[in-house]
Amino acid sequence: MEEVSFSRGPARRPLARVADPLLQWSTGLQTQQRSIYAGWLIQTGRMEALDEAMQQAGFSTVTIRHSGGNLVTHWAVETADLFVIAEGVQSIGEMRTDPERYGIAYAWRTLPDGRPQSVLKLRALMRPLLEVGYTEPLLVSVKSTLTGDMLEALMRQYDVLDAIDRLRTQQGQPPLNPPFYACSIPLGPGAEVARGGTQKKEIVPMVAQIPTPIERPYLVAHYIRKAWVPLIENLLDATMAWSVATSNQIALGEDLVANTYSEPEGDGEAVYSAPRNHSGRVAESPL
Repeated sequence: MEEVSFSRGPARRPLARVADPLLQWSTGLQTQQRSIYAGWLIQTGRMEALDEAMQQAGFSTVTIRHSGGNLVTHWAVETADLFVIAEGVQSIGEMRTDPERYGIAYAWRTLPDGRPQSVLKLRALMRPLLEVGYTEPLLVSVKSTLTGDMLEALMRQYDVLDAIDRLRTQQGQPPLNPPFYACSIPLGPGAEVARGGTQKKEIVPMVAQIPTPIERPYLVAHYIRKAWVPLIENLLDATMAWSVATSNQIALGEDLVANTYSEPEGDGEAVYSAPRNHSGRVAESPL
């Protein structure tokens, strides 16, 4: 071929869809033993490396009785200690009017029956999995009233970040102004609440299990390790672009068609099929 010089390029390609294993919330589902389980779920048997890491990290399985009587075995993660791959959290009002996203996808979509529904998705690394060497992100997906619960829980992280600098000030050190992912966030079951219209249903939302006041032992237990910082920061730019594109897909209803998991029937019905598969900041202990 003739040698040609280009002043533009390379060709821009479509943003790849995220194919991370799915971590979904159960607001209270019946198990095979007919007990009720509230917490996070990851379906077993989808990724061998993930199953091995979950077992090595000490997680056990639970078999959930889904709608139609289907029995599906999941890894039970009652409280997920997550490093959220994002630069921060925005309020619902902000995300309704501003297309910018900080790494967390959020939008409203219209269901086939005409009802509006909010959807929130984020990518995260789970601390117990990092500790056994599993460094792949998980995809967290919640919808309906759980989106508000999740945002409220994530907002508590700002109290943690403020506590880091408050402690440093007490120790005579300068502020660190830490990033959102400086500490893992323990998200687990909260108190049971009644939700719904005329026919209310008792559900268990997720909450950030962050103490008040936030003191040094909590900060030390959840502070990021130096080796994990580049894992997150190398994913940040792509995740922020993904959060914008995914928010647009949600608003257009494309995620209903292109989901890698089947849409749950209720807020807590987790039924899915997960696919098979720089920064100069250094995290030295500030505490």
